[in-house]
Amino acid sequence: MKNYFWENLKSFGQRTALVEAETEASITYAELEKVTDEIAEELLSEHKKLIFLYTTNTILSLQAYIAALKSTDAVLLLDSKLNEEIRSNLIDTYQPEIIISDGRSNIKGYEKKTISVLENCFVREETNGIKIHPALKVLLSTSGTTGSPKLVRLSAENIQSNAESIAQYLEIDENEKPITTLPFNYSYGLSVINSHLLKGSTIVLTEKTVFFKDFWSDFRKYECTSFAGVPYTYQMLKRTGFEKLDLSSLKTFTQAGGKLNEEMIRFFSEYAQRNNKRFFVMYGQTEATARISYVPFQKLSSKIGSIGISIPGGNLKLMKDEIEITEPNQVGEIVYEGPNVMLGYAENVSDLAKGNELNYVLHTGDLGYFDEDSFFYVTGRMKRFIKIYGLRINLDEVQKKIENNFYTAAACTGEDEKLKILIQSTDSLEMKIKQKVCEFYKLNPQSVLIKQTENIPTKPSGKYDYEQINLMF
Repeated sequence: MKNYFWENLKSFGQRTALVEAETEASITYAELEKVTDEIAEELLSEHKKLIFLYTTNTILSLQAYIAALKSTDAVLLLDSKLNEEIRSNLIDTYQPEIIISDGRSNIKGYEKKTISVLENCFVREETNGIKIHPALKVLLSTSGTTGSPKLVRLSAENIQSNAESIAQYLEIDENEKPITTLPFNYSYGLSVINSHLLKGSTIVLTEKTVFFKDFWSDFRKYECTSFAGVPYTYQMLKRTGFEKLDLSSLKTFTQAGGKLNEEMIRFFSEYAQRNNKRFFVMYGQTEATARISYVPFQKLSSKIGSIGISIPGGNLKLMKDEIEITEPNQVGEIVYEGPNVMLGYAENVSDLAKGNELNYVLHTGDLGYFDEDSFFYVTGRMKRFIKIYGLRINLDEVQKKIENNFYTAAACTGEDEKLKILIQSTDSLEMKIKQKVCEFYKLNPQSVLIKQTENIPTKPSGKYDYEQINLMF
């Protein structure tokens, strides 16, 4: 039987596992083992349950997550800042038996209880008899923090194998001390937690962002060695003079969650070289637990724009018309195979009973090619998604939401870090729609462009002509 990292915490003994920067509280691996065992024991029941966990970068939240991994249950990790409409929709759709750290005083149909050290828990008053597949361990939203009811189903093997691969290529050991920059309900943030717990590192937990002086004060105070960022993180860091910061303890910094433009990659690659640090550009999807590929830091300056090579234990290839492309510089769909590929999606409660539907093969939906050195490059997407702040935004979903809420035709397009919305209306709806979209998807208004038109361009087939729509901005 495989030895998962959450079952092996006590092997690191009195090493500090977690530190909360705000409160200065800390916990050793031995203590973490003890308290998570106690929570898992209280969660134990005769049947497998679904748990909702609203996450924060705190010791208590991490304890709840690890305890859920140790239990026989499955856990959906959610953003603690989710709005009420999305929370209620998810509860109605998936009917969890336990909700942890919800922040509300009461939830209809649930009784408020304390589970070990977890005080803010809600337990369903009536067991719902939902069947959950034995392999299902963690559920994540496909769109980061937006709370879409479409979820990725992950097994213990998925989580463990991806943590092992990441720890291997980043050369993580017990001397590493990462600081959190992302919520751990987001697959990238979760991968940082998992890969460092695997190796007995000390994780510094904070809810602060890299854009504030206090964050970097804590970074220096705890002598942190690494941080992770999405494209927006690096755009802001360059703007705020990151290269002037005194970060002597920094060894490694990583980027994923969307395509960082080549100028930015070059800037941070040169900074890393000048200061004897390592900068990793990576590519992944929630459907592969987190990571799929990476560019070895020594190769980055000569492979600007590449997503790199497959992570250890995985395999990247290109497919076109169900035939594998074996020659360089030919465009096809990027397909990944590895033990970190999800079991499949869940869109309703009955899907929780499903097993491994993909057989470890993931069609990414991204188009790309590989060069003569077998380094892969992404050229575009087969489906209509963009990434903003590392969150995957389904353009068709945004369109539908606008049409349902404002009863007006809308066409959505854009590129990573910029959502473009064209509305067909004679009323002045731009500001109302922008406010609603930004609120729902937790977006900065600067990343959303809205224009009004009398007629949305269409093709002869009657479908929206997104190429023409894009040119209107």
